[in-house]
Amino acid sequence: MIDLIASWTLLILGCTALVLAVVLAAVYLYLQWQKERRQLVAVSEITRDWRTTWKINAVADAWVMENEKDDIPSNFVLRIEENRMVRDIGGGEVMETRWRPATKAEVREIVRRYNETLAKKPEFRAIDFERPLLTGASIDHVDRNAELTERPAADDAVHGSVDTGLVAPSISPESDAERAPGS
Repeated sequence: MIDLIASWTLLILGCTALVLAVVLAAVYLYLQWQKERRQLVAVSEITRDWRTTWKINAVADAWVMENEKDDIPSNFVLRIEENRMVRDIGGGEVMETRWRPATKAEVREIVRRYNETLAKKPEFRAIDFERPLLTGASIDHVDRNAELTERPAADDAVHGSVDTGLVAPSISPESDAERAPGS
């Protein structure tokens, strides 16, 4: 009876060792296959590393962002966009974009630029009617003392304008004579 128990124990230990060896061999072969597969994947060449674009975004929990109300208090995270240039397997350049949390220095720079912009923003003032409306004209070339002259209106039949009830001033014969060449 003791010999029977000893032989069953040896058989169980042997089978357990064999199963354990097969499992370890399978794990080893799987890891080697993964290692070879990773080596076959082409690694893209980075032509320009990550550079900040200074585009910013603030995000919070999904339920806050999807809610219609704008007055929900929440903790927002300031994110900054970065991009880099990578050469793909075909030789073309591809821009990769990512959003990452802003650093303390970047948040300070954003706040500084915002406050600087507010300081440069002019106060509201009434429209200055004395300024010339032509952007290319300088003040030296604008005749401020010139009288307003009337010009004939365009022909309504030709231009299809709407009748406003205003009568265009007629051209005097004197002005026609002045315009005639050789007189």
